[in-house]
Amino acid sequence: MINKDNLIKIGFLAKPHGVAGEVLVRLLPEFVGAEPAPSWLFVDVLGGLVPFEVQSARLRGEDGLLLALDTITSDEKVRRYQGAEVFIDPLELGASDNEDLTLNALIGYSVVDKTYGPIGIITAIHDIKQNPLIEIDFNGREVLIPLQDDFIISLDKETRLLLVKTPEGLIDLYLE
Repeated sequence: MINKDNLIKIGFLAKPHGVAGEVLVRLLPEFVGAEPAPSWLFVDVLGGLVPFEVQSARLRGEDGLLLALDTITSDEKVRRYQGAEVFIDPLELGASDNEDLTLNALIGYSVVDKTYGPIGIITAIHDIKQNPLIEIDFNGREVLIPLQDDFIISLDKETRLLLVKTPEGLIDLYLE
């Protein structure tokens, strides 16, 4: 069974596009400027995720992603899923075309603590005013780390790696 906790919601199926059975996915505002390149698309159908293999993907405007899917090949089939939430693997989110990195662009980055070692993958950002938190999946457990300049050692966009040095005991709070 596919677990939503391991995926990221990027938007919803908007409408059919063209005559070749392509579907337009409207991206959520936090992903505008990203260039998702999913190999699989997961569509929420009645609370369960249905996987579709992506045959091709291309951006359309700032907030649109046109996809050709393996088994959705007609307007009629696209309309069945219209409005459904769409999920992808966070590692397939792609880079933002902005030089400046937005908070949500960190989703999918690996996090390594200088003392503790590899922690996990960023699955969400909690944008609390002047105190954003990154949510990390550590072997099925949620770990929250404040995104403070004092904690960040380095950020590598190419390898999608965030190296941090958290205060002593912070990670252990979540693992007890």
